[in-house]
Amino acid sequence: MARRTGGMPSLSGWTALSLLVPIGVALPFVFLLAGLPGGESDHWRRVLSRMLPTYIWETTLVVGGSAGLAAIIGVALAWCVGLHDFPGRKAFEIVLLLPLAIPSYIAAYTYDGLLGYTGAFQTALRNRLGIDVNDYGFSAPRLACAIFIFAITLYPYVYIFARTYLRNHGASMLESAILLGGGRGRVFFLVILPLLRPSLVAGGTLVCLEVLNDYGVTSHFGIHTFTTAIFAAWFGMGEAGSAARLALMLLAAVLLVILASKALQKAGRYRLASGKEKGSRPRRLAGFAAARAFSLCLAAALVCFLVPVGQMLAWARLSWDAGTVGSLAPHLRQTLFAAGAATAIIMALSAATALAGHARPGRGSRLAAQAASMGYAIPAAVLAIGAVMLFAGIDRATARFAPGFPGAPLGMTICLLLYAYVVRFFSVGYQAVEGGYLKMGRLPSEASRTLGRGPVMTFLLVELPLLGNALIGGSILVFVDIVKELPLTLILRPFNFNTLGTRVYEFANNEAIPETSLPALAIVVIGAAFVVFMRLWDKGGES
Repeated sequence: MARRTGGMPSLSGWTALSLLVPIGVALPFVFLLAGLPGGESDHWRRVLSRMLPTYIWETTLVVGGSAGLAAIIGVALAWCVGLHDFPGRKAFEIVLLLPLAIPSYIAAYTYDGLLGYTGAFQTALRNRLGIDVNDYGFSAPRLACAIFIFAITLYPYVYIFARTYLRNHGASMLESAILLGGGRGRVFFLVILPLLRPSLVAGGTLVCLEVLNDYGVTSHFGIHTFTTAIFAAWFGMGEAGSAARLALMLLAAVLLVILASKALQKAGRYRLASGKEKGSRPRRLAGFAAARAFSLCLAAALVCFLVPVGQMLAWARLSWDAGTVGSLAPHLRQTLFAAGAATAIIMALSAATALAGHARPGRGSRLAAQAASMGYAIPAAVLAIGAVMLFAGIDRATARFAPGFPGAPLGMTICLLLYAYVVRFFSVGYQAVEGGYLKMGRLPSEASRTLGRGPVMTFLLVELPLLGNALIGGSILVFVDIVKELPLTLILRPFNFNTLGTRVYEFANNEAIPETSLPALAIVVIGAAFVVFMRLWDKGGES
């Protein structure tokens, strides 16, 4: 029998707490499997015979192409900024992170409007040079456009991992290879690039998961991926069974990406020969070399952040009026409310789960935490269908077993949307809290327990103050992710509930691209402010 101490929860209570979130994460997928219809509809037979090869082929192309191009951009910028010093490097360290503040779907709408027939680029060609690209039959391939958009908005995932590794471990390896007679270019391809393999796999996996989750970019360019197919079956055809089957196929694709990532990580794992590996001292560049590095970083900053934001500002100036600005206020309030409420729930659950794992450490607690963290890898379209089926089941059970219950049905309410946010983004908050625990170590907790404090009082009086930075950092990351999120909100939002992201999508879907500028800028400003704050905060912590 489990022993109780000082009125605190027993060991079985900690086990139940550690299992609470994994069960909540698993329920939508249990109901997704249980809700599959028995027979095959005509729509599903048409999908299998005609469209499924297209879904597989175009999904594979856009995921692989985006990850590859993002890796090239991220590694090139990490090599430039991480191991070299040149005029403007400190500013570029922050600016090159800012594309994280631009959701991919906003970048797609912006570049399509900028480079389209009526956009500033083609208009300037016609008016100033007399060149009409339509006379030459030129049309940008839609897959190439989507890959470009994903790469310029998601490359920071690769850049952050690669730059961190180079700053911490790249100096001695680079110096040793050069002393052995290798040129810097040859050393990069033969020594540094293989050592960056784990960083590339980690960043590339995040890029792949983000592309698989996307709906705004792929639907805008008319690409037939599994996510767009799920939306078409669910909303266009009213085929819940077909949508559920496609969702399971998409889930299988995600699991393949994760398994491939783990295999590549294991195959590319390296151990430092010395525990005293020194950090990098950036090599000072001058002359042509400094100009080349500056030009590379400036080109990336322009293409990936400054040009889209500049176009949004130009559109905002054209569409600015008091009525438009006033209509933005309710969407901003609803966005901040949903993101704030979900963030508070996620960080509370993250702290509770981490506390349960550390109060009773063991393999079971670790497996439960890993299972709970899988929600971030699940595409939003898959999660949304499972959550709808779960809440529909709860409504049916309530109507059957508690017909006099006064509560309203839960389906398509803010409760459903918040629940889906928590399942999807719990991993972000939990990883931040767990990282804080690892940085803190076990000594403060063990000292408190030795003095007679129970797990809860130890957490409140000792661990919580020491975890303050981790909780703040995790809250910022979760909040920004939810503000940028689109597919979940599109499917699960209640009637007359619009966030900034759904407002941008509605304008773009109605081909009112300039009107997307104000809500899009609001999202970018929120994201950029938090990205800059996090970067400055991290630098302050390093010093």
